[in-house]
Amino acid sequence: MLDRSLVGRESEPVEQEVERSAIRRFAEALGDPNPIYQDEAAARAAGYPALVAPPTFAVALAANDRFRHSLDLGTRSILHSEQQIEYARPLVAGDRVTVVTRVADVQERPGASGPMDVLVLEDEARDDKGEWVFRSRATLILRRG
Repeated sequence: MLDRSLVGRESEPVEQEVERSAIRRFAEALGDPNPIYQDEAAARAAGYPALVAPPTFAVALAANDRFRHSLDLGTRSILHSEQQIEYARPLVAGDRVTVVTRVADVQERPGASGPMDVLVLEDEARDDKGEWVFRSRATLILRRG
């Protein structure tokens, strides 16, 4: 079982930039043709200062591989079970956010092939003014053995 003492552990702050090309590629990968994700003029006409990131774009900014590696999860199979994202405002091209990841919970649950560990990670992003931009919560299932 994962050590419950991991709960509350936080990553170092990681600064991320929301880039135009990343927004465009992300929207293209989703197959979302909304012009506010591709065309600066369309985004401005809709009232935004720049290209708008699709709602699930936050997951691309929240992934902190170095922190996850430091949790010593080993080589177990990991299933991304659930993702929740809460926004204070939309992300737009040119935003610079600082993201901190925190272990919110560690649980053990029964599974068809035996006990599984559940790891809940929360990410919080703040802009260069220190204002909250988004919070995400990922639930990961880790198979043992």
